[in-house]
Amino acid sequence: MNHARRHAARPLLKQLLVVTLLACAGASPLRAQAGITDLPTAEIDPRIDPFPYDARKSLRDYLRVVLPTRWWANEPQFSLGVLSAQVHVPDGWKGNPTSAMMNLCPPYENAIWRHVSRIDLVPFYQKVLRPGVRCER
Repeated sequence: MNHARRHAARPLLKQLLVVTLLACAGASPLRAQAGITDLPTAEIDPRIDPFPYDARKSLRDYLRVVLPTRWWANEPQFSLGVLSAQVHVPDGWKGNPTSAMMNLCPPYENAIWRHVSRIDLVPFYQKVLRPGVRCER
């Protein structure tokens, strides 16, 4: 009788083992499907503090707003921690292009300064690169 009980318990033990393994193996996909990960769960608002931060896009967007009519800038470059852009001044414009660049530096409270410590703005005026301006935090 003892042998009969052991023999009847084996299939039950196997079934219990299979169910346990399936439950453990199925936990990972269920966690992933439920969105449970080891990553932080804080919502990221790109208007406040985008991550990953795109410094070139920030400067491009800023210049698009502040540049006078008919002025335009090349795609900003980011190298060795310095963000730079070449600003094209129309040929008919009268004035000192270098001093005009000083007025284009982002204000201190601009969000770009949280991620960049230096911006170089170089005017391209009458088909010549002119001395640029270094904007610093």
